[in-house]
Amino acid sequence: MRRTLLIYVTTVALGLCLVLVSLMFTGFTQGERMARTALQYLGKPYVLGQRGPEKFDCSGLILFCAEREDVTGLPHAACELYELGRFVPRWALLPGDMVCFDTVQDDDNCDHVGIYLGGNRFVHASSAKDEVTISKLTDYYDKTYSGARRLVSPYI
Repeated sequence: MRRTLLIYVTTVALGLCLVLVSLMFTGFTQGERMARTALQYLGKPYVLGQRGPEKFDCSGLILFCAEREDVTGLPHAACELYELGRFVPRWALLPGDMVCFDTVQDDDNCDHVGIYLGGNRFVHASSAKDEVTISKLTDYYDKTYSGARRLVSPYI
């Protein structure tokens, strides 16, 4: 029993060391890199159905940034993206998490998505502002917030 526990603790410690070493060499996690990628496209026009790099809709921005992190095969629909990844409670949001909103009161839980930046802010392709922009979760979007999903690793 003690030997099994020792092996388990050693394995966990080795895994944590590998994560820390990878962070030292890359400097940013996948989520942070995804958020940084999105920020490079601030001001690009919102166009329904577009996935960059010159024009985006909300889910197109998610797809474009996720593909830069080798996450491929995602659907180009906010309501379908909402079903993917791991659910993240609001208090546990990390940069790169996909934040989801139900801005149109209909049968689905999500019709708009963005990429969480930290500090209660997210980047998204906004049809209201006709461009990729930064908004606060505590503004208009607080009332329409429907959840968050983690599509990329928060560790590497």
